[in-house]
Amino acid sequence: MGRVQKKAGLDRLALFLSGLCLIHCLALPFALLLGPVLSGWLLETETTVHWFLWAMALPISALALSRGTRRHGRTSILWLGGLGLVMMFAGVSHILGDEAEIALTVIGVLALLTAHLINLSATHSLSHPPNHANDQQAADTHA
Repeated sequence: MGRVQKKAGLDRLALFLSGLCLIHCLALPFALLLGPVLSGWLLETETTVHWFLWAMALPISALALSRGTRRHGRTSILWLGGLGLVMMFAGVSHILGDEAEIALTVIGVLALLTAHLINLSATHSLSHPPNHANDQQAADTHA
């Protein structure tokens, strides 16, 4: 496995974790409504799950996004990911109150997810530049 594929693997892992977090955050309110028997257990473990997911997202995202930024030089991707992590932290730590937890976490996860998608695309385009010779050859054939 090449170096680019290993680095892309970190972005893919971060995307997977972001997806898990998003599913957890969005599914919890529905699970509480649909399963009153489980609601006590879900509420007791909710904060623990958020801290666990954030603790995994922080180093993986920091590594993947910083490596990508060194390769493609687009610091805006790193800033977007950092903003997402800060919003997720604000949600899980309840700094702005319990009411804002889900909104902050979901928005933070979406920002982080977007940063990883853009990072993956930018890194991929560096290792697979467009082949303009083939484009020109196809244009000449159809002319």
